[in-house]
Amino acid sequence: MNDEVNGGCKRLGRFDVDFARRTITRISDGAFIKASRSETLIFTLLAEAANNTIYREVLLAECWQGKIVTNNSLTVAIKNLRTAFTKIGEHKIITTEPKLGYCIRQTALIDDGSHPPKNNVVSNEDKNIHVINKTQPIVNLEKKENLINQELDDVTVKKTRSRNIKLLDIIIGLAFFFTTLIICYRFLFFVDTTSVEGLPVIYNGIDLPKPVQNAILQNDNSSISQWYAFPMSKGCNYYQLFSISNGHFVDFSSTVKQEICSVK
Repeated sequence: MNDEVNGGCKRLGRFDVDFARRTITRISDGAFIKASRSETLIFTLLAEAANNTIYREVLLAECWQGKIVTNNSLTVAIKNLRTAFTKIGEHKIITTEPKLGYCIRQTALIDDGSHPPKNNVVSNEDKNIHVINKTQPIVNLEKKENLINQELDDVTVKKTRSRNIKLLDIIIGLAFFFTTLIICYRFLFFVDTTSVEGLPVIYNGIDLPKPVQNAILQNDNSSISQWYAFPMSKGCNYYQLFSISNGHFVDFSSTVKQEICSVK
């Protein structure tokens, strides 16, 4: 194993350990991991004694000098190292020796070519693509301008539709208002209250024909709280008779004998 110590750095097989930055770098492609001081020392100690098992007690004493730590601290540190190495494609760096400690195999420190250097050579095809990309900004500006114009057109259309919808809402609101006004004018402003043998009846102030009174008496029941009787024209053939039963309007116009309603 070729180890070189240089200003706080040490080469261990195919890795460089920087104690100042606390990094472990794979030499072949520059991939590195960040580690704590204790984790950096654990890797260094295991790599320097490659193929040999380092007992847990030794690792705890050497890598946490001057600190009182438990076995759990070592377990967490080993787990952190394995997780970090996995992220750069190193899955079998540290081996566990059951009930003893940990080990790094010599083979794990030898470069097997599985992580080749990154290719920084630019091919002619890549150069051509780069040249083409230089002309792209002009085309992109035109596309952006077209998109902006299209968005402005969409906003204008949306505003026009919004105005049309608001105008339609106003028209519908006015129509509903005038309809309500007509109904109120017809059924509220020209009404009076009378009774047919004690039954309350809202009517237009004109004496109710006998057939209407008979229909009220024949159809009355305990669920009816109010009667309404209105002629729709001067002829009694158009008399309408309603009641309020359990909060609902019920039409009794068909029960009025309209053909004889002129009889008082």
